Amino acid sequence: MPRNIRKRGKVWWYRITKDGVAHEGSLATDNLRLAQERLQRVRQELTATRFGEKPRRTFDDAALRFAQEHFKTLKPKSRKRYAVSLANLTDHFQGVTLDDIGSARLGDFERARIAQGVTATTVRRDLACLSSLYSRAEEWEWVTYNPVKPFKRGRARAGLKEGTPRTRYLSQDQEAACLLRAPAKAVDAIAFAIDTGLRKEEQFSLLLSDVDMVRERIRVRAEIAKSGRERYIPLLPRALDIAKRLMGERVGAVPLFMTGAGERYSPNSPTMYEALRKACRRAGVPATSWHDLRRTCGCRLLQEHGLSFDQVREWMGHADVRITQSRYAFLKIEQLHDAIKKPSNVVRMGDFKK
Repeated sequence: MPRNIRKRGKVWWYRITKDGVAHEGSLATDNLRLAQERLQRVRQELTATRFGEKPRRTFDDAALRFAQEHFKTLKPKSRKRYAVSLANLTDHFQGVTLDDIGSARLGDFERARIAQGVTATTVRRDLACLSSLYSRAEEWEWVTYNPVKPFKRGRARAGLKEGTPRTRYLSQDQEAACLLRAPAKAVDAIAFAIDTGLRKEEQFSLLLSDVDMVRERIRVRAEIAKSGRERYIPLLPRALDIAKRLMGERVGAVPLFMTGAGERYSPNSPTMYEALRKACRRAGVPATSWHDLRRTCGCRLLQEHGLSFDQVREWMGHADVRITQSRYAFLKIEQLHDAIKKPSNVVRMGDFKK
């Protein structure tokens, strides 16, 4: 058994006595070689602290603490995306001290990822994760500078930009053709998604208690909203009819949309997406994702109901109106001019408020 190290369950732990003080902690790995490397860094940090020096933290140290502290605040989908980015970053920056990561190393990372065939959007997401890690490291006083922010600004000017946004949305005729060929359960879910613009996880996390039949609106709870902010969405006539029918005589904190077994749909369940995909194929409609239904809602709010970008931002739950503008910039300017001149007799701005 290596000195100063032992296993608890499947994880290696260390115990070091220095100047009469015992230091103990988890090395957060079941790999002996990696545990020994981390133990050596612990020793170096204790020695540096003894002589008043500032320990030089590595990317590995920061990634471990970042995952332990930050991941628990994220929704499952965001946590999964961050985990993928951390794995990509670890392949390149493992063992490198945070102070040694600058524009040159970041440029090497970008070129290596592009050479692997990934898109610029994926590289930007990895860098966004690294930037978030550095922001946390600043809070921990491990670093005094986040090198990722100026690097991203410079690369955006040089061409490392987000990929072309998807612009797919359904026309009224395409929607009708798809609904005609979709199974009954999927018809309600698809139509409800188009009329409310909810994200998939938001829609299938709705509870009966979130539906307000008196005010004809639904509440998107903070814990299921991507933004983490509660919001209210008016129910258009068709969505209101669907909600009434699905609720029936049921009451309480149970899912509005339920499987045949009486359970809620998992956020990762492909059931509804597959139903939509097959319905589109049978109808001869171009491939449509579930998020395209949300985009269809946004387009109709602008084009048919005459809402402003700020009102659509409220409805869709975007953090900033600039996000809304960028998402729907593909709509013809003539259509937008026509839309903002149309009075809407269905939606009132007051419907968004409590």
